[in-house]
Amino acid sequence: MRFAAFVLAFLALALTANAAPKPYAIPGTQVIDMPSKHTGAKYQLLVSVPLDYETSRKIYPVVYMLDADYSFALVRNVVQHFVEREDLPPMILVAIAYPGAATNRETYKMNRTRDYTPIYAPDGGYGAEYQKVSGGGEKFRAFIANELIPYIERRFRADRTDRAIVGHSYGGLFATYVLLTEPALFKRYIIVSPSLWYSNRIPFTMEREAAARARPNARVFLSVGGLENPAMSGDLTEMYNRLKRRTGPEFAVTMRIYEDERHNSVFPGAVTRGLLTVFDPPPRTQPQTSPIPGAQ
Repeated sequence: MRFAAFVLAFLALALTANAAPKPYAIPGTQVIDMPSKHTGAKYQLLVSVPLDYETSRKIYPVVYMLDADYSFALVRNVVQHFVEREDLPPMILVAIAYPGAATNRETYKMNRTRDYTPIYAPDGGYGAEYQKVSGGGEKFRAFIANELIPYIERRFRADRTDRAIVGHSYGGLFATYVLLTEPALFKRYIIVSPSLWYSNRIPFTMEREAAARARPNARVFLSVGGLENPAMSGDLTEMYNRLKRRTGPEFAVTMRIYEDERHNSVFPGAVTRGLLTVFDPPPRTQPQTSPIPGAQ
């Protein structure tokens, strides 16, 4: 009997060892297909809800992320780490992905060039072939404002007064564009290494136009790597100084330069600090900022 039991146990172990491994799934996440009438493109929404979502009746702030293929899992795990330690509030995460972009760089480059750039420009970015589709930022902003946000707020218990956006590089360019043209769309902005050089520094023209309008109600975190092209930190410092002139009780701007980080390495640390900064209770006085070389 003991031998038979041993044989059965051995066979069970062998079958288990030879079974196909299961993929790891991030708890509380889902993928939603969503076509857009505004852009004509098809998107995939990567959504994460708080672990207490099914057992509570709370409403939650929503963080919208660009470049989902590298931002979603990272931000979700960072958020969960801090939520468990009560350093961040529970929140819904929505990352906008492009079908096929995770495994095809051409798809990735073409889609983000189309959606994240505010105007058409024949040169720059990934090259002339990709710039042919540039300038779709206005339509992409309309997709977010008129299709994506209403959908999320119908389907999930989302706080309609508390939205954030996270963007890096071209995604940071788009987030800056929204801040300067339709700032009320989001309450919190995390902007990492934005491509402010785009189209002869068109964001600075937009900032001059925005300065004539009412001061926005938003908390803004700007960041860049100190080892990037010096023009990146120079441009962002200039944008910070311009925005700082308009700060007040409802508009707080913070900037940080990560001295040891490059363009491709700055995002994890910057998005972590950005989340902790923009979700921190608003200061009673003028917002605190990190020392910035050349800031005035």
